[in-house]
Amino acid sequence: MPSLIVSHSTPYRRGATRSHIAAVRAPPRIRRLRMIKTPSSPARRRLTALALALAAVGPWAAAPAGAQGFPSHPLRMVVAYAPGGATDIVGRMFAQEMSENLGQTVVLENRAGGGTLVGTESVKRSAADGYTLLFGTNAFVITPLLHDTKTYDPVADFQPVGQATVQSLGILVTPGLKIRTVKDFIAYAKANPGKVNFASSGNGSAQHLAGEAFAKAAGIKMVHVPYKGTGPAMADLLAGRVDVMFSSLVGNMEHVAEGRLMLIATTGTRRTPATPDVPTVDESGLKGFQAETWQAVLAPAGTPAQVVERLNAALVKAGKSQKIVETLAAQGMEVKTTTPAELRELLVRDTTQYKALLQQAKNTLQ
Repeated sequence: MPSLIVSHSTPYRRGATRSHIAAVRAPPRIRRLRMIKTPSSPARRRLTALALALAAVGPWAAAPAGAQGFPSHPLRMVVAYAPGGATDIVGRMFAQEMSENLGQTVVLENRAGGGTLVGTESVKRSAADGYTLLFGTNAFVITPLLHDTKTYDPVADFQPVGQATVQSLGILVTPGLKIRTVKDFIAYAKANPGKVNFASSGNGSAQHLAGEAFAKAAGIKMVHVPYKGTGPAMADLLAGRVDVMFSSLVGNMEHVAEGRLMLIATTGTRRTPATPDVPTVDESGLKGFQAETWQAVLAPAGTPAQVVERLNAALVKAGKSQKIVETLAAQGMEVKTTTPAELRELLVRDTTQYKALLQQAKNTLQ
């Protein structure tokens, strides 16, 4: 219906009282509404109170309809890996804590396949309403760099919610080599050029690129042996069929404690709480070397800012859970929650770094 245009400067007709206003240039249907009574004093007070209440709502008053009252039903958090892995385990812990913080269940859904493409692209195609999230890792940045055809843009196609964790990798060596330090390992590799091999969960994985970065920094040559997953790679490392692996400490601390693997260094900026006696690669002589993995929560691009803020607050609060902090610390992982803006900066920075490493490793990606 056309708007009723009211002119407060229009002179009152003779005989009109102040309880009347004139309809100016209104369509015929509206013009028939000659006089409208001004609300009485009590009604006016109620309207004033309502206006003040709406103003107090702040930015939510102007939020999209779906943002108000978020969340009003359960959420779905996709993990692009099979059940049982480190990302699945950590994702479930955060999903449980976020459920309590949001007042709605966050259901974790495993959608493995295509080198994380299946799960990631399912989130990209989802409605940008905050009800479908991705619990991703470094592979979120790496995977699209491995494909000639366009898959997704980690920055343009997704809205960062926040980083959840950071983790150093461990340099795990088979005991048969009788190597105990990074210095020993580099000396052995230089004495046996092209004979030392390192395992990874697959071409372009964070494990693979960490190995390539280490080889470049140390000035050595290693043969990359890609597997279809961390499990098979670790099985061959334990059996002594491969020499070394740059891997998460999650699930491997028992192997180290029992002497089935040698942990000669970690790859972070500082020693991990779980292995305070194990030096970093930097401390071991390769100054400035760093290779860390992370996990983070992302939503489809276009998710309302108010929803993102709500999700980030729930994520940050989850990261303060003593259960999560202690469980992750025991496995060499640390909670590191960030703002959406900080996660976006990380995505941009990692994209640049991984492009360079993949260029260096292109002959191993056949």
